[in-house]
Amino acid sequence: MAASSSSSPGSDAAADDDEGRLGIGSVLDSRYRIDALIGTGGMGRVYRGEHTGIGRAVAIKVLHQDLNRNREAAQRFQREAIAYGRLDHPNIVNIYDFGVLPDGACYLVMELLEGETLGARLERDVRLPWREALDILRGVLLGLRHAHDRGVVHRDIKPDNIYLAVKDGDLIIKLLDFGIAKLRAGTTDDPASTRAGLTVGTPTYLSPEQAVGGEITPASDLYSATVLLFEMLAGRSPFEELAKDPLAMLGAHVSRPPPSLSAVAPDVELPAGLESVIAAGLVKVAAERIRSAKEYIGQIDSVLTAARRYRTGPVVTPSVPALAAPGAELDGSGASAGEPTPGSATQALPVTGTLSELPQAARAVSIAEAGEMIPRRWLVIGGIVIVLLIIGAVLLTVLSDGNYKPATSAGTGDATAERDLKLKALLDKLQNGKTCAARKAAIAPLIELGDPRAIEPLRAARYRTAGGSGGGGGGSGADNINACLVPDAEAAIKALSS
Repeated sequence: MAASSSSSPGSDAAADDDEGRLGIGSVLDSRYRIDALIGTGGMGRVYRGEHTGIGRAVAIKVLHQDLNRNREAAQRFQREAIAYGRLDHPNIVNIYDFGVLPDGACYLVMELLEGETLGARLERDVRLPWREALDILRGVLLGLRHAHDRGVVHRDIKPDNIYLAVKDGDLIIKLLDFGIAKLRAGTTDDPASTRAGLTVGTPTYLSPEQAVGGEITPASDLYSATVLLFEMLAGRSPFEELAKDPLAMLGAHVSRPPPSLSAVAPDVELPAGLESVIAAGLVKVAAERIRSAKEYIGQIDSVLTAARRYRTGPVVTPSVPALAAPGAELDGSGASAGEPTPGSATQALPVTGTLSELPQAARAVSIAEAGEMIPRRWLVIGGIVIVLLIIGAVLLTVLSDGNYKPATSAGTGDATAERDLKLKALLDKLQNGKTCAARKAAIAPLIELGDPRAIEPLRAARYRTAGGSGGGGGGSGADNINACLVPDAEAAIKALSS
């Protein structure tokens, strides 16, 4: 698996030199061509390369030659490979391969990212708008949730290990460097196992339990992530004044209450509830801290939902991109020309200066500041609609007077005529039947017909003298020749009146 020469003219076919540098143009492990040096760190060098078999651009991380014989450094490199082997998530950098060269040098082949670290962004802009900071933290927490669910604790969450990658115009948050990750499901001889009392991580972002060499759990990463959020919002970490004294910094994480963000940066505008989330993430006792990355994401989403509902915090931000990819042309403010968005969340963009300094089009305005509230064209259209409605109402009134009868279908007219004829026949029978019983026989069909026009004839039929006169009044039973139908008529009147 030694580095071999490529077919490119003038390429260096030698292996690593004394500094661990691979020759540009050489081929690593017979399939990864080294194209350029991206950067150098304490553990090794990172090269831009290409898988010669499939043409995929990759990043290749190679352990420094002088660390190859350092057992702890080699184990850390191996630990990173094992940790990545358990993980596969959009918010964690992908690892494609791991190997060891004949001289003992370890290497990792990783996803090649375009963009910058959060550390570089903060060094340039110092603070981030709260919406953008929450979007970045949400991406970090999504990656941590995946890692924690698979038994991996990162243990070194800090700005330099958060990458703001730009892909197809979108911003994607990526977790880097699981080199000191703890594999909680590992065995005692796993290179991830940590000696009791050993402090690992970066002092500024260490959890209290890390500071004292205690048990490290997913809650440790959540504490570090909250320090990260604090720094993105305030432009400094909670105990920034102790940065030059690592021991004092560790002591502050263990015993000093963290300052409130409003006290450290009173000019920073925050949505309701965010200070409480930060306080819950910086609790000293791990068991009393936010319990999981999933719960943390839920709390962030609640803050964002409330901010949208009540429109707290900055409402509008200028359309100035927040991030610059390497090689991107920057404007005077240091921002590049894209509009990246992390994952599915909306990318908030930095606002400089006060709200009153922003142009009216780029900020929320009051009614007093607003110009023309309703366009004149809308007013004209509205007036025309109102006039048409008034004309329609007048026409409806004219057409609805007593001389107007709506047309009916042939079927409806026939049914009405038939009903009228039947009513007329029954009333004639009620009034002119030869006997009381014959007249009484008309009452039941009248009830069935259900026409209230029969009510008055029924009232009149309750009393009738032998001479043919009748009426709704009283009279003696002996004089009333319709006495036999009175109860039925009363019942019919009641039925037709209901």
